[in-house]
Amino acid sequence: DDETLETKRLDIALSAGVAVLIIIALCLPLYWLGEPGRQEGYANLTDNQFASRGGEAYEELCAQCHGAAGVGGQAAFTILDEQGRYVSGVNWTAPSLNAILYRFTETEVTHILNYGRPQSPMPAWGAPGGGPLTSQQIEELVAYLGAIQLTPEQMANEVKEGIRESVLSDVRDSVPDPTDDQLKVAYNQLVSGLGDALENQRLVKANPESEIEEIETADNAVLALLDQHIEDLAQNNVVKYGEYLFNNPAGAGSYACARCHTAGSSWNANDVLAANPSLQGLVNPEVPGGGGFGPSLIGVTTQFASAQDQTSFISVGCEPNLQYGLNGVCEPSGQMPGFGPNATELEGALLSLEQIEAIVEYERGLE
Repeated sequence: DDETLETKRLDIALSAGVAVLIIIALCLPLYWLGEPGRQEGYANLTDNQFASRGGEAYEELCAQCHGAAGVGGQAAFTILDEQGRYVSGVNWTAPSLNAILYRFTETEVTHILNYGRPQSPMPAWGAPGGGPLTSQQIEELVAYLGAIQLTPEQMANEVKEGIRESVLSDVRDSVPDPTDDQLKVAYNQLVSGLGDALENQRLVKANPESEIEEIETADNAVLALLDQHIEDLAQNNVVKYGEYLFNNPAGAGSYACARCHTAGSSWNANDVLAANPSLQGLVNPEVPGGGGFGPSLIGVTTQFASAQDQTSFISVGCEPNLQYGLNGVCEPSGQMPGFGPNATELEGALLSLEQIEAIVEYERGLE
């Protein structure tokens, strides 16, 4: 009866039930507030685990060609003739990968890893292309690449450093078998005071008693002169500026158009021919923009009627199955990358719009 059931024990049970309801009412909103952070933390943990495993695979499979942390390197490659007969062994410049996700999407990088790059040292790593890695292992490699990408500022510095080297290399190549004095004169003719600054830099660095401040001052003097010359080119000689960008050696050629659009650029065919004259007729010299993995750019005005259209295409790259230019159709295979701002999921760009416009100016004059 009621007198038996309605005792102190019932009061305690009811009070406990109310307390549990209060606790649940308080905890559910707290759990709801913390759930997004928990999910984000789990996603970050998963990404970190994938990147860590991808890093191990990279060191084992990729670093020997692309360098530690994806800075670029070299790979041995054999040049064959049309009948598949041996012509020569060369060192193929393997591009840096620490900016690859600024120009290719993760899907495109996955495709490249799966199927490789035919007629280059890059093999197929994924199972769809006959490689040894599973789809998850490929995904882990892509996650690792995402973890080692440079910042936009670092990429801009790499591009500028590559142009500096190209300017100096241009002068060296213009004087056959030069002496130090001849080089100094040639540098000074290009930029007033550059030869003197380079000579001072060499002497300061050769002196074991030089202070760090002295070395930095000597370096900065050279950089200031080179950067001023490059700025002058960008303003007054856009075609030459575009040529330097087209052939930029920065990042083992990863910022350059010549890597794909000039056959032999990746293994310095002209240098190989100069060192081995007997290969004349067997190895073709480099023809700037003459075509290689990418199509020939000689007469590119027949594909892009306006420089603006060409600039836009270089900025965003190929979008799968969509038309480009007047007659082109993009394949979903990670071929033509985007070099401009926000060409992929990452914010930033390999090249500025001004630099892309200079490249277009150079390409449209190729003959």
